[in-house]
Amino acid sequence: GKVIPFYFEVRDSNRWLLSFAELYYRTFISQFLSFKTRTVLDSGNRPWSFAKLRKMASTINNNNVLKDMDDFQDCLDKEQVEQAVDLAFSAPEVFAGKENVFFLVMIDEIQYMTEYLYYDKAQQVKAYNLPGTYHGLVESKIAPMLVSGSYVGWMVKMMREMFVGGRLKQTEIPSKLTHDEGLETVSRYADFYEIEVTKESALAINLLTQSDPFYIASLLRSDWIERDFSTNDGVIKTLDYEVKNRKGELFGTWSEYIYSTIKAVNDRYAKQILLFLSRNRTNECTRTQISDHLEGKLSDSELEEKLNALEAGDLITQGTSNFRYRGIPDDILDFIFRSLYEEEIHHKRPDIAAELAASLKKDKEILSLKGQCH
Repeated sequence: GKVIPFYFEVRDSNRWLLSFAELYYRTFISQFLSFKTRTVLDSGNRPWSFAKLRKMASTINNNNVLKDMDDFQDCLDKEQVEQAVDLAFSAPEVFAGKENVFFLVMIDEIQYMTEYLYYDKAQQVKAYNLPGTYHGLVESKIAPMLVSGSYVGWMVKMMREMFVGGRLKQTEIPSKLTHDEGLETVSRYADFYEIEVTKESALAINLLTQSDPFYIASLLRSDWIERDFSTNDGVIKTLDYEVKNRKGELFGTWSEYIYSTIKAVNDRYAKQILLFLSRNRTNECTRTQISDHLEGKLSDSELEEKLNALEAGDLITQGTSNFRYRGIPDDILDFIFRSLYEEEIHHKRPDIAAELAASLKKDKEILSLKGQCH
């Protein structure tokens, strides 16, 4: 049968749950009728008004939509929050059954549902357990769900607490490309942005960004007045600048994670843990090793609480057991960590440019041994 996609992105802004349900429902009906009538949605997939949706449903004589909209409007008029949420969230499965079609429900940034939505209009009572409303719906055979989020630790915590029994299966999408794919990505972005790169400097960009397409694109989008991608030294200087540039894309992306998590933990020990695990990011460290590094200044429960908070903030990961942890295997993140906290914690400023040069030399030697560097 026909498969109709439904995509909804949860925003990181406070909202009354009834207003959220209205937007969710209207977005679903808009995308459904867009599919049925082959009418392109407005720019940015902005949902249509209820008036337009009623007119469209009447034009194609779809009484299922008209009747359901009447029921939903009644909930809105009476400010019946929970009923409106139930009608909105169950709509794809209900319409799949009535219309003899299938829906693929895609919810992006679902973790924000636990933070920014409120049961009351005054926004005092947080609907932190809202994703649990999908508990039964995620297993639907006629309207299955695909959920995603940019905060992996937050997502995992939500799945553990609200989708018990493996109702949601976690599938990680690798952020890194292969070496050859990374080189091709550098070449394509350089062509698109009309940037001069050489074979040697393209290799440097690929190695220093660990073939990460986001890092490659962000680096080549640098608006630093002295940026230079035509030589290895130019690449190193530009990346060094972007790692430290608080208005830049590289720094800005990771700082969002870092600042929000550090604020939640709010102390010097969290920064020490981050630096320690990041420095040893190729290995797992036990809680005992981390405690020894902190000279035993935290109790086991205090240390575990901070580690869990850092994991939820996607700044560290769980190891092969609940007793083991490791840093994120990301060189750029390590540089950003240390540019922020190394001087505060260890009273010395890291020489990022020198480390980038040393890293590039080492990586090229490894590639040469593999016969991939000419």
